[in-house]
Formats: sequence, structure tokens, C-alpha cells
Amino acid sequence: MNDKKDIEEIQPPQNELPSLRKSDLIKHWLLGYSSETCYNYERLQALGTTNAMIPIVRRLYKNKKDQAAALKKYMVFFNTEPSYFGTVIHGISASMEEQSSKSKEITAEDINSVRTGLMGPMAGIGDTISQGIVYPILAGIACSLAIAGNFAGPIIFEILYKIIMLSMGYTMYMMGYKQGKTSILKFLKAGTLNKITEVFSIIGLMVVGNMAASRVGIMTPINFKVGEVGFELQGVLDSLLPGILPLVTTLIIWKLISKKMNPTYIIAILFVAGIAASYLGILTITG
Repeated sequence: MNDKKDIEEIQPPQNELPSLRKSDLIKHWLLGYSSETCYNYERLQALGTTNAMIPIVRRLYKNKKDQAAALKKYMVFFNTEPSYFGTVIHGISASMEEQSSKSKEITAEDINSVRTGLMGPMAGIGDTISQGIVYPILAGIACSLAIAGNFAGPIIFEILYKIIMLSMGYTMYMMGYKQGKTSILKFLKAGTLNKITEVFSIIGLMVVGNMAASRVGIMTPINFKVGEVGFELQGVLDSLLPGILPLVTTLIIWKLISKKMNPTYIIAILFVAGIAASYLGILTITG
């Protein structure tokens, strides 16, 4: 109750209206990437996002009591995708905090209502882009280079991944700050973000499917005869459905994961089954 009273008693400076500088916004944006370094299961990213707000609050409020009260409003449950699209929420928060410091028309409840309302949709589209598109594609390219013996593979992955992450994160943060909540809410009402998420999900599944076919190297060396004619089982399978063994293996693993089986157990099963199948001459791996 005292925290709420402190928040309500924040008074804007009397001598001049507070105004954020570009350096304050950049500091806030960069500190936002550390929101999960102090992750906890009570409020998730709350402490990290509060820490990121320090440059904003110090610029807007000169009184230490006002600064402390302003920061307390962000110590509520918060969790979203922090690197790509989630940064738009931080930009909106900075914009609303700036307006709140000038007048009492925007309250702590208003700011947290917007943050809470956006953290789910932004997490959905952000996770889809980062984990379903950017990461698999760059990892596939880097793995191909690494398998070929090119040490530049992991270096290229790290550099390109960080460039894409920072570029998109900065763009979304500044859009959130300049446009405020209005533009994002329009996107949500129009269903634009849902359509974008669906498109990215389809692309991501295509990439994962391609990687399963090209990276899961399993084949069978079994040969058999029908009368006087000899057949290679692998050739028969490829004529019916190329990549069927990698597909079946991937689907089995996906089924085990969907059954909540421990990934460590799945890896152990793959080791045992692979060694046994290779020893019996049933399966082999491609180079």
C-alpha cells in the first residue's frame, strides 16, 4: 500500500518539463537485453526491466524519492521476448513515462496495462522470428560450413545473429517510443501481428523440415533378392519417398518430446538404438 501511495505522489519538476535524450533511450534499449540476467520465477523479467528503466527515470525525475517511486511501478510481473519485437514495449514504456512525468493524465496503472497487454503478442511474434526463422537458418548455414571444415561457420553465425538481433531490436524500440501505443494497438486490432506470426511460423516449419531431411543422415544398407533380381532397400525407399528414414526418425523424436520425455533419455535411446542398428547391419549414417 505504501508503494502505491509513493507512486501516486510523484510530482513533475516545477522549473522545467522533463525531456529524454537520445542517449537515455539507447541506454534503456541496451539495458533491456539484460532483462533475463536476474530472472526469477515470482516476477520473471520485472527486476531486469526495472533496472533498464534507471536511465529514463534519472533523466525525468530529479528527486530521489520520485525516482524510487517511479521505478517501483515496474516491479510487477512481466515477461516477453526481450531481443527482437519485445523491445517495442520498452520504447512505449519510455514514451509513456515521459508523458507521465509531465502530467498525471498517464498513471502507473495505464503504463502497466499497456505493458501487460502487449507482452503476450510481442512474445509470440518475437519468439517465432528469433527461434523459428533467424536461428535455424543461420545455424544451418553455419553448421554446413563447420562440417565442411570451415572455421568461419560459428563466427559468421555469431556476427550475423547479433547484427540482425540488434538492428531489429533497435528499430522496434524506436518505433515504440516515437509511435507510442497507438500504432501497436492498431496492428493488434487489425490482426496484422497474427498474420505475420502465421507467415513466420510456416516459414520456420519449412526450414526445420528441410534441416531434418538434409541433416539427419540415416540410410539402410540392406540388400535383398526377388527371384534373380537384386534390390537395394535404400533405393526402393528413395523411389517411394526420398528421405523417409530421416522423416520417420524426426517424427519419433517429436512424439517422444510431445510426451514430455526427458531429452537426456531421448539422446540415450538414440545412442543405444543407433549402435545396435549399426552393429546388426540394419542402419548406417551418411557422410
